Amino acid sequence: MKRIASLMSFMLLIASVSFASETDRQIANLDPSVDEKTVIEAADWAAEKKEKKALDKLIVLVTDSRDAVRLHSIMALGYIGDDKAVDALNTAVLNDKNSTVRYAAVLATLRIGSKKSIPVWQQAKESETDPFIKDFLTKMDDKAKGK
Repeated sequence: MKRIASLMSFMLLIASVSFASETDRQIANLDPSVDEKTVIEAADWAAEKKEKKALDKLIVLVTDSRDAVRLHSIMALGYIGDDKAVDALNTAVLNDKNSTVRYAAVLATLRIGSKKSIPVWQQAKESETDPFIKDFLTKMDDKAKGK
């Protein structure tokens, strides 16, 4: 019986070390100097694992020059759901040049649910140029007002 317990403990230790190295590797890949495909895969991994250790790097990637990197980073931040990301996401809602990225940022802020996003949604509703996003923000506002 002691052998089985020892073997199980050893296997658990190996699994823990393996997961830790996977986490370190994926977080290291959340770097602007890394190729787009690798960064996106790491962002998607962070989203799936809801890895809070990746927050700081994902927040930096919200301003990356590559649309797909910004998109996946924003989606990951929404899935992780930490208030620490709200300011960066609010900035993306208002300022990102890509409408798909702006829409993802709106959804990410909704998922997080911070009250800091409410005035940003109001501002975005007035300044948004994409009719789909503008309509979505209007419907959110109407629903909040009970219409």
